Amino acid sequence: MTIRKIVMLELLDVIVNSYLKISNTPYNSNNLLGDKSGVALFMFYMYKLTGRDECNNKAYDLLEDVIQIQEAYEIIPATVSKYGWLLNHLNKHGFIEAEVADYFEEINLSLLEFMQSSLQKDNYDFLHGSLGIANYFLSVENQTNKHLVVEFVGRFYKSALQNENGGLKWISILDFASKKQGFNISMSHGISSIISVFSKIYSKEIETEITSRIIEGAVSYLLNQKLPRDQYNSIYPNFAIESMDKLHSSRLAWCYGDLGISVALWHASQALGRKDWEQEAIDTVLHASKRRGLVENGVVDAGLCHGTAGIAHIFNRMYGYTGLEALKEASNYWFAETLKMARFEDGLAGFKAWQGNERGWVNEPGLLEGIAGIGLALISAVSDIEPAWDECLLLS
Repeated sequence: MTIRKIVMLELLDVIVNSYLKISNTPYNSNNLLGDKSGVALFMFYMYKLTGRDECNNKAYDLLEDVIQIQEAYEIIPATVSKYGWLLNHLNKHGFIEAEVADYFEEINLSLLEFMQSSLQKDNYDFLHGSLGIANYFLSVENQTNKHLVVEFVGRFYKSALQNENGGLKWISILDFASKKQGFNISMSHGISSIISVFSKIYSKEIETEITSRIIEGAVSYLLNQKLPRDQYNSIYPNFAIESMDKLHSSRLAWCYGDLGISVALWHASQALGRKDWEQEAIDTVLHASKRRGLVENGVVDAGLCHGTAGIAHIFNRMYGYTGLEALKEASNYWFAETLKMARFEDGLAGFKAWQGNERGWVNEPGLLEGIAGIGLALISAVSDIEPAWDECLLLS
């Protein structure tokens, strides 16, 4: 066992102990699995890794809390759908036994209404809009949900705008504070997430003709957003070129830029059997693998969304898909940077998340920006446990 693996395992124990001591740390329920649901997911995977009963007991306690409070979130269907995804994931992978479809059948109608109203408002956002709801319906496989996905596909296709080169694009909010609209190509909020979700829909043989048109049109539009290679640090920007006042490189992250885009292209290539898209995915992630350093790549903290653990995990995931050693090397580099991030005496397991000048450094226990996500990435690095959990980030 390498020294680094020993250090990672020790850090995982520290993360577990942090949760066992947490009493008053606020949870960010606005983030993807940012509340107790993300912590429960981590604890179940830690139980699978270690067999520690206290991890399993804590996971069940947290999950019970999640189920009890879900009624309070019925007015936020995007949040409810994430709980549904979690319960289905845990059930499907043998962590719990539950009839998830029956449990959530009564709220499917409100989820459908939210999905439809989101489409009418051009809110297809994966984290906060219609795509996230569709992804939940897709994860719980039954005839009712299949019918809802079929309806979603038809409505979504009608909402597409045609680009002059034949590509398809969808308008979205680029800045939630100012409500500025435009065309977003990212994994978290934009066209990359459309490509990934519809690749899953196509792979399940749902409305394959329309779905393939959506994928092909979205990929065509995405590929036309490349920056001049000799002038910028990244291959793709944050937003579509037509929606930017000034061109600039994107950060190295899951949420925006080359990493999320490379995963979306990979999924599309595997779904439709397109070797040219597969090569685009490989070229994009290999280019990203050469990027080093925190400041020059816009990396501040360690979370999955836009931090070192997320970067490391995507390289690790793409290494699993491709077998390219350069990606494993890049993953190792960013995991080493992750270990350095555990430097706060008053942080959770030494970690804090940077949330801008207004909030500064904060303790985040959840998945998207907190130590639950960091822990899940570390589990994937030190074990052969399939990181199926990253489906919630459209990485699998």
